[in-house]
Amino acid sequence: MSGPFVVAGDQIRLSVGVGEQTALRSVPALLDVGGESQGRLDYTTHPDDPSAEARYRDLIGEDLTELRRADRRVFDEFIAGEPGSPEILEAFMRVIGESRLVLADLLGIEDDGWESEADMRSDPELALLGWLGYLQDAAVEVLSDFL
Repeated sequence: MSGPFVVAGDQIRLSVGVGEQTALRSVPALLDVGGESQGRLDYTTHPDDPSAEARYRDLIGEDLTELRRADRRVFDEFIAGEPGSPEILEAFMRVIGESRLVLADLLGIEDDGWESEADMRSDPELALLGWLGYLQDAAVEVLSDFL
């Protein structure tokens, strides 16, 4: 069985079916949900030191927001089958990772080990969460070959 990524030289291509591409196209919309789940993405780095937190926010500014926008821009191209560099795969992983955090929050998952208790065949959202985890693991494996 081949994995979801094809490596040719220094280029990587996502190789999934049309149904999987359709599912992946819906993933960035999870990041627009907002609400409580956004706390997992935009957390307080210095909860006990308001001054340090303000300094951190001043230094980071819009950089993190712009990085996330850039990641989403290449995400669609990559899932359409466009080959990309390891950096593109890293951006793909960040979008997947952020989406997993939001989806897990929406499902009320707070701890590791949820997979053993989940019936992914009867819950499409859990199945998506599990599959995104699989994609992320496969991407890490591919990227480790570039080290």
